Amino acid sequence: MTDECAVFANASAMPGGDGTKAMPYASLGEAIANANGKRVLACASGAFAESVTIEADVEVIGGFDCGAEWSWSAEARSAIEAPADRIALTLTEGASGAKVRSFAVRAASATVAGGSSIGVAVADVDAELAQVHVTAGDGMDGAKGETPADAPQAGASAPMMSATNACDLPAAVRGGEAGVTTCEDGETSGGAGGLGGISDTDGGNGLKGSDGAPLPEDNPDEYGLGGAGQTGGNCRRGEDGAPGAAGVAGLAGTDTQLTLTGIAGGDGGTGTSGKKGQGGGGGGGAKAGLFCGTAAAPVDGPGASGGGGGAGGCGGKGGGGGKAGGSSIGILSLGTNLFLTEVTVAVGKAGKGGDGARGNGGGLGGSGSAGGTPSPQGGSTGCDGGKGGQGGTGGPGAGGRGGHAVGIAYAAGPSEAPAVQFMPGTAGDGGAAAPGGPPESAGAPGSSGLCWNVAAQSPCEGSTP
Repeated sequence: MTDECAVFANASAMPGGDGTKAMPYASLGEAIANANGKRVLACASGAFAESVTIEADVEVIGGFDCGAEWSWSAEARSAIEAPADRIALTLTEGASGAKVRSFAVRAASATVAGGSSIGVAVADVDAELAQVHVTAGDGMDGAKGETPADAPQAGASAPMMSATNACDLPAAVRGGEAGVTTCEDGETSGGAGGLGGISDTDGGNGLKGSDGAPLPEDNPDEYGLGGAGQTGGNCRRGEDGAPGAAGVAGLAGTDTQLTLTGIAGGDGGTGTSGKKGQGGGGGGGAKAGLFCGTAAAPVDGPGASGGGGGAGGCGGKGGGGGKAGGSSIGILSLGTNLFLTEVTVAVGKAGKGGDGARGNGGGLGGSGSAGGTPSPQGGSTGCDGGKGGQGGTGGPGAGGRGGHAVGIAYAAGPSEAPAVQFMPGTAGDGGAAAPGGPPESAGAPGSSGLCWNVAAQSPCEGSTP
């Protein structure tokens, strides 16, 4: 325990130390970074309020009484107390051969949504923890999914006054124009109005509105048809368009990935957008006849044309999925060569997964336009175009996975639980699917127990699941 053989750290020391016994570093992380092959010896008085990282083959020993000539006690522990939302102790890829002894490592409870509390994280290296107490705090609940802020686009209404009125010159006869809207999943348009009859012919049929996808299964031909032109009786208006299909619910949050910086995965999926509505059919045109000119001298003339159909509304966006709940993990190991000697682990309460959010309702369909007007001397009005179908509702968001409360989480772990004293915590519940979502869109609950093999998605043998 001389300056030639060791670097010294004391949490109660004044800043600016040089690592000697007389002027120890106040930061344990600074002492480790400047060890240069020497051991690092740490006082047991006071706590190192920092997140510590080991990046080299170094032996770090706590439990020294720096007020008694740096005497060491087997029962004493130096303390690492990390700030919230930080891993207390991390051993990186360069730390193969590192050993940490006689420490109490404590991770504070998380403070951000979905945040985890992790005591120790170790890369896939040969390393050892001996006489170490690890305590993880509580994880935070995952954030709830968000309902899209942007309202879906409504379908365009058919332009008014675009149908030909009765008695216009034959060359000018035209059906009412349709409304047209472009949505994310393509264009939706109404049908053009049917032409007014010319020279004592029947009125023309209106055109069918463009389809949404898919049409209702019960009777798709009822929707979006063009109205019939006048023959003996009145013409017929265009049929309203079919509503768009609703979006699909998001997938439940279930998976987990371990990284050296924490836990990832498990967020609930976002629902898909609803489909565009079908355009309304164009109205039928009126029959031509001897009603143009004057009452005293009627002449043949064209009938009034039908109005155009309105475009379908665009589908609503899907609701956001809830985020995974934060975990409470004592030790996170990415490899299989972490040796534990006289280690105790205690974990806290994991966070609940966030609930999924509703999707937006679909945009309203556009209105059909009025048919052309008849002659004052007689005849019929052209029939109106149909209304566009409403866009489909966005799919509901799925729930996020609940957080884990696990003593030791392995990326590829042993089949048998290690000989570690363990104080269990409580796993987090999975988040609920948004209203209207299927039960399988609810997030999976978190896991709990002494140890958990993430690759196998199962607890180690002998561990409490």
